[in-house]
Amino acid sequence: MSFEFLIPVARDDLLNKTNVSQFVVDEVLSPRELTGALHELKTNLRSTGARVILEHFDVLFSVLCLQKDISQDVKEDAWELVVKIAKSLSNELVNVLGDVLPAREEKQACLNTVKMVCYLLCQYMEMLDADDSKPSATQLVNAKGRAKTSKMKKASTGMDWDEERAIGLKALLHLVSLNLHQLWDPPIPDDEFVNLVTNCCYKLFETPRLAYASALETRQVMNHIIAVMVKNYNHSLGCSLKLVQLVQHFEHLVAPLAQTLQVITEEFGVKTVLCEITREIGRLAPEDAAKDSSGTRNCSTFLVEIADRIPALVLPNMSLLLCHLDTEPYVMRNCVLGMIGEILMKVLNKDGLDDKTKATRDEFLDHLEEHVHDCNAYVRSKCLQIWTAIVNENCLPLRRQVSLTTLVVGRLKDKSSSVRKQALQLITNLFKCNPYAAKFSVKELEQNYESEAEKLKQLMKEDEENGGQSNPLVEKLENDWQRIEIMIKEALLNEGDSQDTEEKTESEEEGSQEKTQPDIVITDEDTQDSVTERVMTLLMEEKWCAAYKLMTAMVNTYPDIMQEASQQNERTDSQGSTSTQEEGTSIIQCLKQIFMRHKSSNIELAAEAVQSQDSEDQCGRVSDVSKQQVLVWYLKDTLAFAVETEKAFPVICRLLGSENVSDVLGAVDFFVTGFKFGLSSAMQGVRRMLPLIWSKESGVKEAVVDAYKKMYLSPEGNNERANALAIVKNLSALTFGVTIGDLTSLEGLMIELMKTGDLNSTVMKILWERFTLKIPNTSAEDSRAAILLLSMAAGADNTVVRSNINVMVSEGLGPRAHSDFILARDTCLALLKLPNSKRMKGQVAGKPFRLPQNHDMFTRLSDILVKGVADVENRYWIPLAEQAVKVIYKLSNHPDAVCQEIIRKVIHEFNRSNNADKPNPSLSAATMQTSVVVLTRVLSLAGQVAFSQMIYLESDVLDELKRRRAGKEDSGKTPARQNKNKSRESNASEAIEEELGLAGAAAEDAEAEYIRKVCERDIVTGKTLLGALAPVIVAVCTNQAKYSDPELQSAASLALSKFMMVSSEFCDTHLQLLFTILEKTTHATIRANIIIALGDLTFRFPNMIEPWTPRIYARLRDESTLVRQNTLQVLTHLILNDMVKVKGQISEMATCLVDHNDKISCSAKIFFTELSKKGNAVYNIMPDLISRLSDPDVGVDEEHFRTILRYLFAFIQKDRQCESLVEKLCQRFRAARNERQWRDLAFCLSMLSYNEKSLRKLQENFVCFADKLADDEVYSCFVSIISKSQSSGKLGAKGASLAPLLTELEERLERCHNKGMEEDDIVQKASQSSQRGKTPHKTPARKGKAGRRTRKMISDSEEDEAENKTPVVRRQTQRKAKPKISFDSDEESDLELFDLDKSCTEDSQSQDSASQKSKDSSDDEDLMPVKKPKHKGGKKTTRALLTVNSPR
Repeated sequence: MSFEFLIPVARDDLLNKTNVSQFVVDEVLSPRELTGALHELKTNLRSTGARVILEHFDVLFSVLCLQKDISQDVKEDAWELVVKIAKSLSNELVNVLGDVLPAREEKQACLNTVKMVCYLLCQYMEMLDADDSKPSATQLVNAKGRAKTSKMKKASTGMDWDEERAIGLKALLHLVSLNLHQLWDPPIPDDEFVNLVTNCCYKLFETPRLAYASALETRQVMNHIIAVMVKNYNHSLGCSLKLVQLVQHFEHLVAPLAQTLQVITEEFGVKTVLCEITREIGRLAPEDAAKDSSGTRNCSTFLVEIADRIPALVLPNMSLLLCHLDTEPYVMRNCVLGMIGEILMKVLNKDGLDDKTKATRDEFLDHLEEHVHDCNAYVRSKCLQIWTAIVNENCLPLRRQVSLTTLVVGRLKDKSSSVRKQALQLITNLFKCNPYAAKFSVKELEQNYESEAEKLKQLMKEDEENGGQSNPLVEKLENDWQRIEIMIKEALLNEGDSQDTEEKTESEEEGSQEKTQPDIVITDEDTQDSVTERVMTLLMEEKWCAAYKLMTAMVNTYPDIMQEASQQNERTDSQGSTSTQEEGTSIIQCLKQIFMRHKSSNIELAAEAVQSQDSEDQCGRVSDVSKQQVLVWYLKDTLAFAVETEKAFPVICRLLGSENVSDVLGAVDFFVTGFKFGLSSAMQGVRRMLPLIWSKESGVKEAVVDAYKKMYLSPEGNNERANALAIVKNLSALTFGVTIGDLTSLEGLMIELMKTGDLNSTVMKILWERFTLKIPNTSAEDSRAAILLLSMAAGADNTVVRSNINVMVSEGLGPRAHSDFILARDTCLALLKLPNSKRMKGQVAGKPFRLPQNHDMFTRLSDILVKGVADVENRYWIPLAEQAVKVIYKLSNHPDAVCQEIIRKVIHEFNRSNNADKPNPSLSAATMQTSVVVLTRVLSLAGQVAFSQMIYLESDVLDELKRRRAGKEDSGKTPARQNKNKSRESNASEAIEEELGLAGAAAEDAEAEYIRKVCERDIVTGKTLLGALAPVIVAVCTNQAKYSDPELQSAASLALSKFMMVSSEFCDTHLQLLFTILEKTTHATIRANIIIALGDLTFRFPNMIEPWTPRIYARLRDESTLVRQNTLQVLTHLILNDMVKVKGQISEMATCLVDHNDKISCSAKIFFTELSKKGNAVYNIMPDLISRLSDPDVGVDEEHFRTILRYLFAFIQKDRQCESLVEKLCQRFRAARNERQWRDLAFCLSMLSYNEKSLRKLQENFVCFADKLADDEVYSCFVSIISKSQSSGKLGAKGASLAPLLTELEERLERCHNKGMEEDDIVQKASQSSQRGKTPHKTPARKGKAGRRTRKMISDSEEDEAENKTPVVRRQTQRKAKPKISFDSDEESDLELFDLDKSCTEDSQSQDSASQKSKDSSDDEDLMPVKKPKHKGGKKTTRALLTVNSPR
C-alpha cells in the first residue's frame, strides 16, 4: 500500500497533505450524498470486510465534518457501520497476528485499518456523547428528573446511547487487546495512537453520569482499556499524570478512578502507576495545596479510597506521603491519617507480624496518637474517628489500650463540638470492645488485684524456699540476653578492628561519624524514658554498636541508672578486671537491665511462657507461678483501664448540660454503656440524665427515654412475671436517695413510659403487691418506692390509683403510717392524682372528684397528724402535714371544716402537754424540746392551711362557680327560642348573646371580687381560728431571743409568709417585720426561705413589695451561698417576667458574674443572656451599671470590673448603641473623681466596636479625656481603639478616607500623653523644691499638676478643634462629700455616682445642648439619653425598718 494513515491532531489535518505518503481525504461529501454513500459502504462491508474502510474512509469522515448539518438518523447509521467495521477488524486480526508475521505491505494495510477504525470509533463516541449531553428544546420545557429525560432522549433519537457507548467501548477493548504492537516497525506503538485511545476514555470519564451505579459496566470496560494501554502500550507515566489531573478537577471521579487504579494494580499487576501517583501527590507543595482547596480535597479522598481498596500495595509507598503530616493544609494531614487507619485495619492487624512490620505498625500508631492533639479541630476529629474504627475492628494492641484511654479523656474537654463528639464515641467503643472484662467495678478489681498479687508473692517465696527453681520466663529472657550479649561484644570488636584499618581515610571516618551521630545524640528535649525506648528500638533492630554508644551517652547524661546496674554486676561478677573492662561491663549490664524490664512487661511473652510450661509435666510448680504472673498482669491492666475510664465520668457529666445536642447524645450513650459494664460512677451520670426528660430537643428526650428503657426495662428472661419484678426493682432503685428535682424528672420519665406502653398491667400489679407487702422479702423502703412509682404512673393515667383507693387508704394510711410518716406522705402524693386536673385553656372545668368529709381517708389522716404531733423523734411530720392538707383540700367536700378540726385537736395536744408540765417548776430539757417541736408543727400546719384555703377559694371554688353558671346558661336555652323567625333571630340573638356575655363577665368579676374579700377579711384577719393564731406567729417571729430555736423560727417565718400571701392587709402590716427578719436573722436557711417567699409575694402584691426591692437586691451580697443563689433565681424570674423594673440595682446582679461559686456565676450569665433578648434592656442599663461598679465604695475591684464589663459589652452589637455609648462614656470623664474611674471608663470605651460615626464622636469629645491621657493604662486603652479600628473591616470602603482621621487622633493621643508625662516630672520637681523652701502655704502639687495639665491640653486641642471650646475645669482644694447610696422607693430619682461641681455641671449641660443641636435627623431617637444630675430641695423621707428589741 502506497499511503500511511497518520492520526491527526486536529480534524482538518486530514484535508491537507504534508507528506508524499500521507493519507488525505479526497472529498468531503455533501449532506445529500451521504445517505447513498453510507448505503454503498454497508453493501461493500458485507463483501469486502473491514478493509472497506481503506476505500470509503471519506464517507465516514464526512459525517464528522457535517455533524451539525445532518440528521440524527444519519449519525446513528454511520455509528452502526463503524462498530461493525471494528468488530470485523478484530476477527480478521486474530488470524493475521499469529505466529507468522505478515508481509510488509500487508502489515502496513492492517496498521492503517486499525488506526482508521480506532480514530473513527473515538471520534464518533465523542460526537454522540456531546449530542447526548445537550438537552433538546422539548426536554428543557417538559423534562423533570433524570428518568424522564432519558426516556425522552431514547424516544427522540431512536437508540439508547448508554448501551451503544458500552458496545463501542467493548469493540475498542477487543481491538487494543490484540498484539497490535507487531504492526509497527519497530514493534513500539505510536504515542499518537496511545493518546487517541486513552484520551477518549479520559474524556468519557469527565461525564458526571458515568459515576452513577447504572454505568458500572461502562466504567469497567473503560478501566480495562486503560489497564491494557498501561501494560501493553507503555502508558504508565501518562496514566498516572492524567489520573491525578482528573481527580484534582472532578470530584465525582474519586471513586471511579480509584477503581481504575485497583484494576491496573490487582488484575494486570502493574504497580508503577500507583507508585507514580503517590510520588506525584507527595511532591505537592503546601502552598499549592492551600491555594487549590477543592483539588487537594479530591486528592486526599482519592488516596484514602485507594488505601481502602488496595491497602497492601499502598503500604510500601506510605513513606512518600508521611511528609504531609507536618504540612499546613489540614486536608492532607487527614488524608495521610486516613490511609494509616485503613492500612492498620486491613494489613497490620494480623498475628505473627515480623519485627520490621511491628515497628511500622507502632510508627503508624504513634502518628495517630500525636495528631490527637493536632492544632486543627478537623484533624483531631478525624484522628479520633480513625481510632474508633480501629477499636471497632479489634485492631488496637493491648499495650496501647490504657494510653489511648488517657488521650481520649483529655479530648472530652476540647473546645470543638465535633472533637468532643468523636471522643465520646471512641471512649464508648473502648468500653464495648475492651479485651479485659464484662464488668468494671473498681473496688472489686482493686481487691482482686491485691489478693492475687499477694498470692504471687507467696508462690514466689515458697518457690525460693523449695529449692529456688527459676522462673521459665526469666530463664527464657536470660538465654535471649546471653545470645544478644555475645553479638554486642562481637560487633564492638569488629568495629574496633575496622576503625584501626580505616584510620588512613579521614573523610570516611567523618562520614561514618555523621551517619552514627543522630543515633547516639541525646538532645534537651529527650527524657530518660524516651532514650530508653530508643535503646530498646536499636536492640530490636540489631544495631548493637549504636545501642552501646547511645547507652554510654545515656549513662553520662543520667548517672543514677548506673547504681542498680552496678549492684547487679557486683552480685553476678566478682572477678577483678581493668577499669576499661569494668566500664564496658557496666554499660552492658545497663543494656541488660533495659532489655529485661521491657520484655518482662510484655504479657504476650508471659502467656507464651505459660503455654510452653503447660507442655512440660516436670515443671508444674513453676507453671503455677507463671500463670499467677499472667493473672496479676491482666488484673493490673484491667484496673488501670477502669481507673482511667473513671476519670472521664465527671467531664461527661458536665457534657450532659451542654447546649450542643451531639454532646448530650454522646454522653447519654456513654453512661448507658458504663451502666451495663457495672461502673459505680456511671450511676452519677444516670441520675444526671433524668432532668433531660424535659429537654425541648425531641432527639434528646427520645434518647433519654430509650436509654432508661435499655438500662431498666430490658431484663433477660422469658418469664413475664419475673421480668416485671426485675423492672420494678430497677425502677425502685432510682427512687432511693434522690432529690425533689430528681423525683419530678422521674415522674416525667414514668409518664413517657406509660404513654409508650412499656409499663404494662403486670408491672402495675407487681407494684401494688410490693406496696401491700404481699411479695416476700419486701422492705418498708420497697413499699414506699412502689407507691411513689404508682403515683408517678398515675400522672399519665389516673385510673391506676382510682381503682385502688381503698387499698391506699387501708395500707398507706393504716397502722404502718403511724410510725412511717414517709409512707403516709407518699400515699398522699398518690391520692392527689385522683382528680382529673387536665383541661384545655378556656374550657369550663368538669365536675370535681370529691369525697364526703367523714370519709375514712380524712379520718385516718386526722388521726395520724394528731397522734404524731408529739412524736419528737420522727422528723417527717411537717412534710406529711403539708401533703395531707393538700389532699384534704383537693378531695374533701368541706376541707375547711376538716382542717379546722385537725388544728383544734393539734392545739389541744399542745396545751395538754404544756398543762401536764406546769406543776413542775423546773422543766427538763427534753420536755422543753418537745414543746418547741410541737409548737413548730402547729405553726407550720396553720401556715399550710391558710395557704391551701386561699388556693381552694381562688381556684377550686371559683371554677365550680363558673361550672354551675355555665350549666344554668345551657339549661336556660329553650327550643322555642330556636324556632323564632330567622329575620328577627339574627339581630335579636346577637343582642341577647352580647347581653349574656356582659352579664357573664360581670358575674365572673363579682364572684372573683367576693372571693378576694373573703381572703382579705375572713381567713387570717377575721375572727377565725387562723386569725387567732396569727398573733402567735407574729410573737414568735418578733421575739427571736425568747424563741431561739432555728426550726421554730423557720416554721414561724414561713407561716408568716403564707399568711401574708392570703391578705394584702396582713401583708402590709407585717412586711417590715419580714424584712427585719431577713436582715437580722443569723440563720441562712431562714433568709433563703424568706427570699423565695418574697418572690411569691411580689407576684401577688407587686405594688406593695416594689418599694422594698432594694432590700431584696442587697441579699445578693449575703455571706451564704444558698441565700445568694436563691436571691439570684428569684430576681431572675421577677425581672424576666416584667414583675420588677430594671433599675440601677441591676449592678448587684452583675457582681454575681464574678461570684466564687460556679453555679451562681453561670446563673448570672444565663440571666444577662436572656435579658439581652428583651430589646435594648442591656444597653439601657450600661451607663448606670458602669457608674456603680466603678465606684470604690461598691467594693468591686478593677479586675472583676473588667471581667463583668467584658461579658456585658458582648451584648452591645448595634452601631447606634455603640455610637451613643461612646458619647456618654466620654462625657463621664468630666465627672470622674479618681484615676480608677478614668481607667474603668477608658476600658469600657475600648470594648466597643467603632464605625465612622463612633470615631467622629470620639474625636468630637476628645477634650473630655485629654487631661486623663497621662495615665499609662488610659492611654493604652485609647491606643487599642485606634489599632482595632485600623485592622477592622467594619469601616468598609470608607477605611481609606478615614485613615487621616485615625492618624490625627493617634497623634493627638500621643502628644497629650507625652505632655502629661513631662508635666508629671515638672510637678514632682516643683513639689520637692517647695518642700525645701520656706513657703508652706503654697498650693499642693496634685492640684497644680492637674490644673496646669488641663489648661495646656485644652489649649492644644483648641488649635485642632475650634468648635470644642470648653471652660477649664479647675479642681477645688476641698471636695464635696461622697453621695450616700440609699435604697429608697423613689422610682423617678436617678442615682449619680460622680459628684459634679457647679462649673462642671454647667459645662456638661452646655456641651450636651451643643451636641444635641449638631445631631443628624437619623439620630433623633436616642435610645438612652445622657443623665443630668438632679438637685432636689428638701430631704427624702424613707420608711424606717422595724427594730426588734429583746424582751430581756
